[in-house]
Amino acid sequence: MSSATHLKVENSYRNIISLALPISISILIPQISILTNTLFLGNYKPTVNNLTTQDLLSASGIAGIYYLTLVMIGYGMVSGMLMLMSRKAGENDNLGVGKIFSNGIIMCLLLSTVLVGTSFFLAPTIFSFSIHDVNIQNACLKFINIRIWGLPFIMLCQLSNSLFLATSNSSRIIIGSIVQTIVNVCLDYFLIFGVGFFPEMGLEGTALASCFSEVFYAFTVFLIIRFQASFKFFEIHLTKHFSWIIIKETFLKASPIMVQYFLSIGAWEVFFIYVEHLGKSESAISQLLRSVFGLVGVAAWALASTCNSMVSNLIGQEKLNEVIPLIKKVATVSFLVALSLGILLLIFPEHFLRILTDDEMLIQGGIASLRIVVLATWMLSVSTIVFNGVVGIGDTKVNMYFELTAIVLYLIYCTTIIEKMKLPLPFAWGSEFVYWLSLFTMSSLYLYRWRKKQVGNLS
Repeated sequence: MSSATHLKVENSYRNIISLALPISISILIPQISILTNTLFLGNYKPTVNNLTTQDLLSASGIAGIYYLTLVMIGYGMVSGMLMLMSRKAGENDNLGVGKIFSNGIIMCLLLSTVLVGTSFFLAPTIFSFSIHDVNIQNACLKFINIRIWGLPFIMLCQLSNSLFLATSNSSRIIIGSIVQTIVNVCLDYFLIFGVGFFPEMGLEGTALASCFSEVFYAFTVFLIIRFQASFKFFEIHLTKHFSWIIIKETFLKASPIMVQYFLSIGAWEVFFIYVEHLGKSESAISQLLRSVFGLVGVAAWALASTCNSMVSNLIGQEKLNEVIPLIKKVATVSFLVALSLGILLLIFPEHFLRILTDDEMLIQGGIASLRIVVLATWMLSVSTIVFNGVVGIGDTKVNMYFELTAIVLYLIYCTTIIEKMKLPLPFAWGSEFVYWLSLFTMSSLYLYRWRKKQVGNLS
């Protein structure tokens, strides 16, 4: 099989799973790291400052989502590049894939530099304005001032993973994820608790450990690209392929996705800030529940990226009639996996929470909300596939409008239910249904109309 031929994907369950499985593993491995991080903080009793365990979990959640918001801006840009590289792969254009990737490196470095610089001025204002508890406010700021330095490296990792996925080399993603997780888990433990000659840093230790893990991650994936023979076909070269035209085209295509990811995760930050206003225990419980999205959503996020890439690839092959059947297949696989994982959490919620913390108040207070979150992940498992199917088609402005509408509805619910009415935490987490159901409805209607248009063109 030639290097060009293997770039084309097939509309089959086997191809879907073969592409998504390595991505799922690569996402699961860091999620284990995040879960371990939450576990360490949930069982850590600070001795170096006046923060409580609940303070640490709350600050970790709020500052972590703030950092994730910046990461997702980069991921939005990389998703645009994934779509373009997959389209070139479907056309058997190896050089085109290499050119997009080469210019993508420059774009990631430029964007991350802007975001890091902006954050140093913006974060203090955001945290002081929105967080009521001064201790949590200061902890968030200390955390993010360390954590932000990992941003350039994680963006380069996202870009490399998109190259692996677009060129049907998704198994390579696992290697970097394993390296990242080993470094992160080990340094988390050493730096949170102060083991051996390592200082006890608590929450700041998690930030430093994560930064180092992302540096090792980026170093690993670029070694793979540099020395593996299969990537020489793309002729990746930073200066040789530099093109303002490609950068402009990529940015214009990706900018709506960047905006929508920024707004979606930014809205989640608003959610966590509102929950912090309910109280420390509600905020700490929500940080524990965030890990559920990471665990149950592993397959959904992996399959969403797979769907984006495969839809773009099929369009590059001019197999438009196979797009909708493909999306249905991916959504089916995603829901079945989320259903299987979620049932265990529904049956044994207390056991899961007890793994993460020994605080009985948090455990008992989180059971009802955990069940709500599990049900929401089932909605997520289908919605994110359908939405990424629209992303793969390439109408990124439509995606942005859908995201904006869903976020407005989500924020109206959050502001009314959490901030104004101060209803209990399970009602707060019900906001996930508002977001994912509205996104599913709009994306499904778009795909229905798009299919009718394709049928009309064929007739």
